[in-house]
Amino acid sequence: MRVVFGLMLSACAADACLAIPAEDCSGPAALEAQTRTHPTVEAYTALGNWFNQKHSLDCAVDAFHAGLAIDPHSGPALDGLARTLIDQKNYQGAIRLLSHAQRDEATDVDLAVAYRKAQMFDEAAQVLREALKNYPNSDALTGALVSLEAHQSHYAVALDLAKALAQEKPNDLEAQRIYLRTLVVTGDNDAAGPLALKLLALAPKDADLLNLSGFLERKAGNYAAARKHLEAAVAVDPNDLNSRVNLGLVLVQLHEPAAAKVQLEKAIDLGATEAQVRIELAKVLRALGENDEAQKQLKLYQQKLKDDDDQQQAVLKATEAAQAAKEGDLRKAAELYREACALEPRDAGLAYRLSVSLGALGDAPGQRVALEQAIQDDPKHVLAQYDLGYMDFQSGNNAGAEQHFRAVVEAAPDNARAWLSLAATLATEGKIAEAQDAVAKALKIDPNNAGALDLNKKLAAAPQT
Repeated sequence: MRVVFGLMLSACAADACLAIPAEDCSGPAALEAQTRTHPTVEAYTALGNWFNQKHSLDCAVDAFHAGLAIDPHSGPALDGLARTLIDQKNYQGAIRLLSHAQRDEATDVDLAVAYRKAQMFDEAAQVLREALKNYPNSDALTGALVSLEAHQSHYAVALDLAKALAQEKPNDLEAQRIYLRTLVVTGDNDAAGPLALKLLALAPKDADLLNLSGFLERKAGNYAAARKHLEAAVAVDPNDLNSRVNLGLVLVQLHEPAAAKVQLEKAIDLGATEAQVRIELAKVLRALGENDEAQKQLKLYQQKLKDDDDQQQAVLKATEAAQAAKEGDLRKAAELYREACALEPRDAGLAYRLSVSLGALGDAPGQRVALEQAIQDDPKHVLAQYDLGYMDFQSGNNAGAEQHFRAVVEAAPDNARAWLSLAATLATEGKIAEAQDAVAKALKIDPNNAGALDLNKKLAAAPQT
């Protein structure tokens, strides 16, 4: 007998979910022993940080979760888990983890970073500005807000914020560093140069300050001084790609192509993506007679230029779209998001934001196309999977709804609403035992969930098939 349960589901909207992959993990014997003999938050946080350093992100997630099981309000464990999720590019998971958590200064920064990575710039700015009310003159929060404003080309705002912090804390090296980096980003090299040397005198082995000093000296044409500082920066931190790039560019100017090649290729290995790196490497390879390789780098340079331009245009259109939506012009927002998606066709976040705008306009077919594009780009995009499940449930396509809701709970096993939605779908399909199992999982996560409690009662009274 097929029983229909009229549970009201809601679309995921701006909510987010947490992905926790499973993996067998073994850390250092000493840390593993500590978690067994003294299973404290500190022990699991140390283990999670070790996995993070080794780029074993799934293992880090497990360790931080173990620490949160001991103390759900642990700041270090929450911070570690959030940073790991962000490193995994699971920005939605980090947002869900932190949105309603009791946050401190570090986790406020984490939440803002997650919003920024998800291209939710207004939300990121709001988090930072609210947090600064609790932590006035915080280096970390102000630095994050300055970086966010600069990223959106709000250079005057960024510079004002950084300058105010530096004036308020003249003896704080980090506050001065934020101001220095902002001067560099805004192109005020005349003011940045003396400040860089002043700070470097206070911290002569600081790789970041060595790199910034070398960068500014390179821009000023003082290649000998730049080389000295950049070689020192690389010695302190061999894995800093920025120092490698700057040193490579200095060596190009000093007509040392073989040495420049080493630095530029290492920078690319470390993740450098700037178009300039490719074109300069092409020049170096040509100077060394490696013409075929030079041609390859030239093609990569040309493609990178196009990609960078498309990405920049997409960000601008998405920012304008968000403003249009805020002002109530949903048609303009949808059109701008559509243009942004055309420029960045593999960006699941943009496709999802387009779907939200189309849904608000009542364009269900267009909304579905955008959602399907989002999960094609990212099958673990829980917001898109949930909204597709919701649309299928509403249209009576319970098999489709079940498929999408199962994808959500697989990616976000701690999401009570997702389990409840799956339970309602299974119940509607007459799969009572499976529905009871799903609603039990929802109640385990949220024992006071009114919808889950109500559905649980209905399932208990339903005929078993």
